[in-house]
Parts: sequence; C-alpha cells; structure tokens
Amino acid sequence: MDKDFIFYKKKGFLVKKKLIKLNLVQKINKIILKEINKEKKSKKKIKDQGGTQSYNNYHFVYTSNSSKNKEILRLNNPQNKHKIFYELSRNKKIISIVKKLLGGTVRFHLGKLNFKLPNKKKGSEIAWHQDWAFYPHTNDDLLTVGIYLEDCNEKNGPLKIIPESHKKKLYSHHKKDKFFVGKIDTKLNKIKTKNAVALTGSAGTVVFFHCRSIHGSGNNHMNSSRPLILFGYRACDAWPIFNDGNPHPEIDFKNYDKNIIIGEKTIKPRSVNVPVIIPLPKKKHFVSIYQLQKN
Repeated sequence: MDKDFIFYKKKGFLVKKKLIKLNLVQKINKIILKEINKEKKSKKKIKDQGGTQSYNNYHFVYTSNSSKNKEILRLNNPQNKHKIFYELSRNKKIISIVKKLLGGTVRFHLGKLNFKLPNKKKGSEIAWHQDWAFYPHTNDDLLTVGIYLEDCNEKNGPLKIIPESHKKKLYSHHKKDKFFVGKIDTKLNKIKTKNAVALTGSAGTVVFFHCRSIHGSGNNHMNSSRPLILFGYRACDAWPIFNDGNPHPEIDFKNYDKNIIIGEKTIKPRSVNVPVIIPLPKKKHFVSIYQLQKN
C-alpha cells in the first residue's frame, strides 16, 4: 500500500515538499500583488467586512468596513476569475494525490486565498476547529489542500494540526448561547493543543489534511502578510447535508457536476456512520470563518 496513503490515514495530514515549481509560484504571486494593489485603491464601499458570499463568487474579506488602509484577510474563489488559479486547482500532481486519499474520485468544493496579516495584527488568527463542522456530508471523504506561496515557518503563523484527531470525536463549534461560532472550546473539551504539529515548508510545499482534523494557526510575527491558497475537494459520492454557501447541488446542479475532476456523475450518495452536528443556528449566514469566530 502507498506510504503517503498510510501516513495520511493514520495522521490525518500529509506534507509534500516542493510539489509546485517555483516559477509557477512566482507567476501566481505577481497576479496576487496586482489584484491586492488594485483592490486597495478601490473606493467601493465595504459592507459586512466584505464577508457575505454568494455562489461562485469572487470577493475580498477585510478586517473592518473601513475603506481607508484596507487590511485584507481573504480572497474568496480566486479560481473563478483567474485562469492560473483554476489550473492550479486541477494541477495533475495535486489531483493525483487527492484522488488517492479520497478513494478514487474527486469533486472540487471550494477555493480561498488567505493572508496572514503581519506583526501580530488582530483578526488573522484562526482558532482551533474542524472543517467538517462547517459542511457535513453523507461521508467524510473530504480534504483541504494548502499551497504555500512563500516560505512558511514558526515565525509567520503556520498551520498547526493535531495528529490523529480526524479519527476521534467531532467537537461542538457552538458557543454557550448555542450559536454556531466555528471554533472549539479547547479548555472545556480538554484538548491538548501542545500535541499539535506545525506544518512548515518552503514555497511550493503542498499540505493535505482531512476534514475532521483539528487545526488552526496563530499570529504572524513577521513584517509581511503570508499568503496561503486553500482548495477543498470531496469524493463524488459525498453529498452535502447542509448548504454552506459553496457550490451546492440544489442551487446549480449543472455547475455542481462541472466540478467533478475525476469520477462519474451520481445521485446516489454513499452514507457512512460519521458524527454530525448541524452548524445552526448562526447569527449570520454565508460569512467567513473570521466573522464567525469573532462572535
């Protein structure tokens, strides 16, 4: 059996160094710089921190509604506007690994470009959570791929993950008042975050992690924003139980099937006995994790 598959199934994550060539990374970074500069000059009014999403959209998420000195936390769905991001989301090296880890089929789920703000600025920390809490499906063959566009080390707030947590329980991501806030109360649940592993790596490194793995990231102690591309994938027979605001079969079935990269169309979900907590109620729907966790 493949060693990567064995490691991933045991630990809930996988790190592949230098999977993406540096010349491609450099091209992507040039496009990002151009888009960020363009957006910062825009005088368009910001509402709800820019975080409210719609299907197949392309929009920025900010730390506030201020149009002055904009601090950008995220660009949602870069693959919807830029060919280079779309092609990266279908990159053969990445998809060959995703196919193996998901059991043979691959459907694209979501795309995000996150920016870890510099100098410990508030707003860019991501509290401990499980992606599965946000979008439960009929089975848990879902994963997230993180692509490093710059060197990622302990100083600039790397992704941290608790090994083997994907095989354990699904924790509540609700607050005491019962609202879904997208984060785990680690003290209440006595989760040993000291056991977490920092997924560091140079530019071009790609990480893969299971949808039930507990993960998060801290402050960036460096002077520049650290970009990170996140692409989500699911098996073709993993059907959403909950509408999370990403491409959804009930909204645009044709588009849902267009997102199949490897595999055949099916309306027969594979149902597996996996833990599910519906991420409701929410104070706001279809907003970023930054806004949810802030609550």
